[in-house]
Amino acid sequence: MAEAIVSAILEQMTAITIDKAIEAWSLVQGAEKEVKRLETNFKALRLELEDAEEKEYVDKRVKHWLDKFRDVSYDMEDVLDEWETAVQQLQTDPSGSASVRKWKVCPFVSCFSSGSQVVRRYNIATKIKKVNEEVDEIVKDKVRFELIKRKIKQPKRPETTSFVDVSELIGRDAMKEEIISILLCDYKCRNVPTITLVGMGGIGKTALAQLIYNDHRIQTHFSKTIWVCASDPFDQTQIARAILGDLDPDSLISLKTPTLQSVLSKISERLTREKFLFVFDDVWTDRDQDWETLKVAFKYGMPGSCILVTTRKESVARRLESPHVVPLQLLSEEICWLILSQKAFSGRSQASREILEDIGREIANKCKGLPLAAKTIGGLLQDKKGREEWQDVLNNVIWKSSFAHEIFSPLLLSYHDLPSPIRQCLSYCAIFPNSFTIYKDELIQCWMAQGYLNSDGNRRRELKGEDYFKYLATRSFFQDFEKDTSGSIISCKMHDMVHEFVQFLTEHRFVTEVVARNSTLDLSSKRVRHLRLEIPSWDASPLSTCLIEKLRSLVVVSDGLSSGDGLQDLFSRSKLLRFLEFDWLRLRPEQIAGGMKNLIHLRYLSLISCSGLENLPESVCELINLQSLNLRDCLDLKKLAVGMGKLINLRYLCIKECPRLSYYPKGIRHLTSLTRLSGIRMRVDQSDGNEFSIGDLENLDLLGGSLCVELIGDALNWAEANRAKLHNKIHLKRTDIWICSPNIKKEEVLKALNPPSTLLVELFDYQKWLPFNEARIQRMKIREKLIVARIVSRAALKFIADCSSGSGKSTSD
Repeated sequence: MAEAIVSAILEQMTAITIDKAIEAWSLVQGAEKEVKRLETNFKALRLELEDAEEKEYVDKRVKHWLDKFRDVSYDMEDVLDEWETAVQQLQTDPSGSASVRKWKVCPFVSCFSSGSQVVRRYNIATKIKKVNEEVDEIVKDKVRFELIKRKIKQPKRPETTSFVDVSELIGRDAMKEEIISILLCDYKCRNVPTITLVGMGGIGKTALAQLIYNDHRIQTHFSKTIWVCASDPFDQTQIARAILGDLDPDSLISLKTPTLQSVLSKISERLTREKFLFVFDDVWTDRDQDWETLKVAFKYGMPGSCILVTTRKESVARRLESPHVVPLQLLSEEICWLILSQKAFSGRSQASREILEDIGREIANKCKGLPLAAKTIGGLLQDKKGREEWQDVLNNVIWKSSFAHEIFSPLLLSYHDLPSPIRQCLSYCAIFPNSFTIYKDELIQCWMAQGYLNSDGNRRRELKGEDYFKYLATRSFFQDFEKDTSGSIISCKMHDMVHEFVQFLTEHRFVTEVVARNSTLDLSSKRVRHLRLEIPSWDASPLSTCLIEKLRSLVVVSDGLSSGDGLQDLFSRSKLLRFLEFDWLRLRPEQIAGGMKNLIHLRYLSLISCSGLENLPESVCELINLQSLNLRDCLDLKKLAVGMGKLINLRYLCIKECPRLSYYPKGIRHLTSLTRLSGIRMRVDQSDGNEFSIGDLENLDLLGGSLCVELIGDALNWAEANRAKLHNKIHLKRTDIWICSPNIKKEEVLKALNPPSTLLVELFDYQKWLPFNEARIQRMKIREKLIVARIVSRAALKFIADCSSGSGKSTSD
């Protein structure tokens, strides 16, 4: 991964000093030799970093050296980003256009007439010199470690391989049948019986539970089957609402204030008519109070109802009083070999298998009976062609490290076998919580924001991100894929052990903190660059922070009730942010506007499910480096910023599930770098100077993937529709068009747009749009009711606390 950082730095230096030479060199006048020396030092280190990264887990001295190098590299990236931004400002500032022309004749005489330009030039040159001094020390220190220069791995295109569809869980057939036979017995007992699968991470508990859950006999036997991911922290209310939402969505909607008590009452009432199977996957809590209220509701189920639980902790089974506790044992060496070979030999000939089988069996033996390890190593071996490459895997030093008895040993092997650029993409997934649904397009935008996908060409970055994602998927680092109708992946998850692995890799650099009101966030003892803040309950209290200035990613997640008042200082001081996300916060436009002016490095702004944000502030349009803007599920959003057209570097705009959004500015037509546009409403009856119309798609020829639009207006303007020029949108795969007016006919729209035969166009007329829109409104109402319920619940708790604290006081007031 460190090698990828160096490569990115060298590419960026080349782009600045050659492609934009006149403006760039003027900003570092007097430091030209420092720039050249820095480039030489990074080139000297580049080929030895691969060896250092493999040795860091067996030699603490190497790890310490690498950590220092990563810190300096991040600092250098920040300086280069500041340099490049300053160049862009010089190029786009109308008042500086004359100066740019003069530089060709006299580059250093009259370029910096203003004081701010002189200061900026001095700052950049000084920072480069400081970084150079630190790099010099690192170069001197490396001689102690006898690092070997290695050839840099280049990622192979994933089209040469395919996903392996494992239809059966190898080695667990007998256990699967045993558990199914228990489930099919109609027990007649007071409480709903529980079957608990217990085993260490990576041993296959979830996979076995999924096979049982999806078995046709189970689906036929039970009138209702519900799967619940119950990972830590265990939230009774959230779990209860999820169950009721699956049992009876209308009942959940009908509850004006869906408290835990009211939801459980509805569940109890509905379960009297159901023979159910509930699966609680990945349970960690073994506290009686977390389960008691749920167990009382579940006992109303019809005879024969059952609960299946997966956990790593035997204490969970004891708390649930499970009559059937099924411990999952490690697999035999033969079964590990079958799992590994299924992946490793996919698409190979029998002759190849015979040549490699003896080494493969030795490798399988090192997986220590863990199916995830066998599957992961099998994915690694898919690209290893001959005996020598397989022997290298077998003899790798990591097997002999302290991780030899842990699952991280085979995962480390697979990790180091990845090309360095893909390694850092995988590591970035540490910013997500466990069991998190990762949307592919949003993940690729995160990678892009961090500079992991630098490439020539307008669309090459997204394509490179797609390739990297597929590469990781084929190596089994991702799972649980959700796909669209065309088979393209929409989202995925990470196995819990893979997630723990990437968190282990990125310790101190990627940090998750749970904060309470009036707390202090002190990062002084860590090398934090990417921070996830979880705010379980917080009003407008300020957050005291220490050493947050070097953050590159900041994700703030709340419960839908916390306001953004206490965050002003946080993101206004984090001036180096590339990625900023607020998720489920109550925000006002002025809170966003206040801290935006300092975020010159920001590439990705994500405001997901934020309430209270009625309009996107105009200050967002001053973020000249912004590439991605995600406003998904902002229920109160009514208006986008008028100046959207100034975001000339914007490549990704997501405005899905914003049901109140009615103003889409005309300036969107100027965003010619857009490659993804998700959810937009456009006029089809006219083109005026204020609102976006269908003809304004005319120059957005880089749009790719799927495009979903809603057409509004009283009539179809044929000329305006034809101006969209869909035949030029060669990267688009699919377009879904929803017609929001009874006066517009599908046939007319299709003729007016005249799409190419290669583009799949799905049209939905007004009669289909009405239920679609109604369903969207119902989803909105459910979410708003959940927020109201949380407010009521919080107010009740506060009232109880206030009464308790004042119980000994006089009430005469």
